[in-house]
Amino acid sequence: MTLSIRKLHESLGGEIDGVDLSRPLDIDTRSEIQAAWETHGVLVFRNQDIGDTEHVAFSRHFGDLEVLPETDRTDDTMPEIFILSNVGADGKIMPVESEPVTFNTLTWFWHTDSCYRAIPSKGAILHGIEVVKGGGGETRFANMREALAEMPSDLRSRIEGLEGQHSWAWMRSHRNLPPMKAEEAAKVPPVQHKLVRNHRNRSQSLYISPLYMERIVGWDEEETRSLVEELTEWAAQDRFVYEHAWQQHDVVMWDNTWTMHIVLPYDPGSQRRVMHRTAIAGVEAVL
Repeated sequence: MTLSIRKLHESLGGEIDGVDLSRPLDIDTRSEIQAAWETHGVLVFRNQDIGDTEHVAFSRHFGDLEVLPETDRTDDTMPEIFILSNVGADGKIMPVESEPVTFNTLTWFWHTDSCYRAIPSKGAILHGIEVVKGGGGETRFANMREALAEMPSDLRSRIEGLEGQHSWAWMRSHRNLPPMKAEEAAKVPPVQHKLVRNHRNRSQSLYISPLYMERIVGWDEEETRSLVEELTEWAAQDRFVYEHAWQQHDVVMWDNTWTMHIVLPYDPGSQRRVMHRTAIAGVEAVL
């Protein structure tokens, strides 16, 4: 099978046609998707009305899957599914002050998934089961390879050798969420990663995750926030960013090693949004 791939943005993103994710992939199709993923960074599959079982099966073609450290945000019967939803089991929108809805709004910060792990995730696959109507809820993806390659030399020289400390607990502090269970917190102690990431293909990318990046190692909070904001502003320029406007049953797959992303705000008190995500486990530390 030869898939049809339409480029979505000059920097990253491709829409794939000609594959049904509810069915097992043959070796050739899997290889084509893998190659497109490596090239485009973000892949969009439209009209994929799949269940969680099919979602997980498709994801496993690309590696082992992570399980979120907080088990109350995963599916009891299928823990590889991370649930991002403002809709309760009764089918009604949950109160905006509820913890799940508050937690969801953390995605309104730029971030890269699993940076709080010693080996961050390789990628993620997100299924839009119910998507926001009337504006809001779009996801922006930034190409961190190009952001680094085109970075002014003075800024580049300032970040060489620096490490960021990433923390799941610090991420939760942005919304004053209650403390994690002790056994959950113990699984995700703070970790440190270089701001300039080396890849096996000899490319490099900027590695920041503003939502999780508590500090630059050896710097105080004010210095850290100033640099992180400067780097985020640089990387979030339109020329580096693809914005995905969700349609129901879109499946979006992204490479987590050289992109970061953000969800645009919406009204969680009136606009329904139900998204299920898998995370493909990483195989190497940030080099």
